[in-house]
Amino acid sequence: MKTIHTAPLEVLSTRSNGSFTTEPHEAGWADEALAVAYVREVAGPAPVLVLRAQISADGARWFDHPASPLHLRQPGGASLVLSHFGNWLRLAGEVSGGPPDGAAACVIDLYWVLKG
Repeated sequence: MKTIHTAPLEVLSTRSNGSFTTEPHEAGWADEALAVAYVREVAGPAPVLVLRAQISADGARWFDHPASPLHLRQPGGASLVLSHFGNWLRLAGEVSGGPPDGAAACVIDLYWVLKG
């Protein structure tokens, strides 16, 4: 029987134009990881949320996993499927095209779903 763990990273998170990273998550026990993103709302002339999975051996130094990033432009769900990720995972994101006044460009929920 497989072990499964769902870790909410950000729920109802409002993001404006700019970059962010989620908190690191230790996942060395897992065989597979699924990053799940739900975009609840978007605002602005051309909002785009780009999400990349990042990996680390020590939880301190990070680099992008080879999986292609997600490009989300409208409400809905998407996922990144990962294998061969080592011990630590996090998501790095960038929001652009939102309102010029600095208001939130998107409202998102982010999760890791891990199976081992």
